[in-house]
Amino acid sequence: MEAEVPKGPLVAIVDDQRDVRTTLCRGLAAYNYRCHPFASGPDLLEALEYLHPDCILLDLRMPDMGGLEALRAIPANRRHIPIIFFTSHGDVPTAVEAIRLGAKDFIEKPASFAHIAEKIESAIAAQPKPSGNELTMLEARQIIDDLTVREKEVLESICEGLPNKEIAWRLGLSVRTVESHRHHAFKKIGHGNLVQIARIFQAAEGR
Repeated sequence: MEAEVPKGPLVAIVDDQRDVRTTLCRGLAAYNYRCHPFASGPDLLEALEYLHPDCILLDLRMPDMGGLEALRAIPANRRHIPIIFFTSHGDVPTAVEAIRLGAKDFIEKPASFAHIAEKIESAIAAQPKPSGNELTMLEARQIIDDLTVREKEVLESICEGLPNKEIAWRLGLSVRTVESHRHHAFKKIGHGNLVQIARIFQAAEGR
């Protein structure tokens, strides 16, 4: 019989030690968490262009880019994701500093899977779901500024309710090109919810 695949919240696990990532993924699966492991901060940041984790479990001390540096580099449109630092006892003062910078909690190593799962559950439950209405004008503009001119034009047309064929005619593009711009724009923004996207544009305009 095949093991049941977890269907719960998605947790990004960032740790430079492969055995730690593997152990955490296996242990949290028993609590119905889906896990996506990353070996470094840069790997996480690259994936956040398209991935939507419900929580990030972030090791504090890693080579090249430490946990605090990774925290500071998380883009504005992913700042709502709760972050929990996984740290050794000697790093607790630094972990407290991380909380001042926006992290939700920290877990001292070693910790039981039950304790880790409880911390993740609490962080997710306490985190309000983001909406375009909660974005500041600056945050919304930062999201939109990451789009190319064509991607922005395509999204604006989509928000008007135009189908791909009409957008292609309006912009003088092929339907396939419009679909490509649409795909890349959705990937950059992080979702394809048109209501949410429309709210982002409204927030950027100060509405």
